[in-house]
Amino acid sequence: MLQTPEIPIATFEGLVFGPRSDMPIWQQIRDHILGLIENGTLRSGSQLPGETHLAARLGVTRITLRQALQHLQNEGHLTARKGVGIFVRSPPAIFTVRDGHPFHENIETHSEPITTDTRFVRREPASTQLAARLRIPGGANIIHLRRLRLLGEQPVYVNDKYFPADRFPDFEALYAERQSVTDVFRAAGIAAFRRVETRISGGFSSADEADNLRLTPGTPVFHLNARNEDGNGRTIEWTSGCWPLTSVEFVFGAPEK
Repeated sequence: MLQTPEIPIATFEGLVFGPRSDMPIWQQIRDHILGLIENGTLRSGSQLPGETHLAARLGVTRITLRQALQHLQNEGHLTARKGVGIFVRSPPAIFTVRDGHPFHENIETHSEPITTDTRFVRREPASTQLAARLRIPGGANIIHLRRLRLLGEQPVYVNDKYFPADRFPDFEALYAERQSVTDVFRAAGIAAFRRVETRISGGFSSADEADNLRLTPGTPVFHLNARNEDGNGRTIEWTSGCWPLTSVEFVFGAPEK
């Protein structure tokens, strides 16, 4: 496992926060820490000092510090790893929405590469809603794939992909071997596919999304829904995904060179 650098407590040396008529102390701390993140003093992936030591260094109570850190987590600037500590989130990745390209060709990061954690692949009956989205009869079997994308050790995207089961009888074996949905498509005779529908909306993370992405429930997120068709206009995939708001910038079409 990668060693995560801890921010030296000396980084916060000499800072004094006190009552101001126009701004509560927790907000002064929040603004200062955000400034340190934005100017690069607190580097992405770095771990903040322990709450007790940091509160003492800043001359505030742990309750006041916790309020500032909670707001920064809710805004997506910090992330808490249960039982480990609080970390600075990485800068947003750039995701280009375009046809016929696998995920790794559409994503551009500023530091570490994106890796994939496959949570499960299973067959199940389609709900009425999913059947309509996949253009299949209600109750027909579908393949449900859940994957988590990580930048270094930081989760940045969780999605659920659904496929009509009758099109991909060997999906599980092929995916286990190649770890690529695009390769599964090719093995099934689908040489090219296109994204015919993409919907992106803002919202707040559910408890399940927050658990997968190591966020505080209610953190602002993007919800993405997309539908892919094969060359004959037949729906082959529906995707429902979730990005933390500060983890991604969407680009539609080819990126500028």
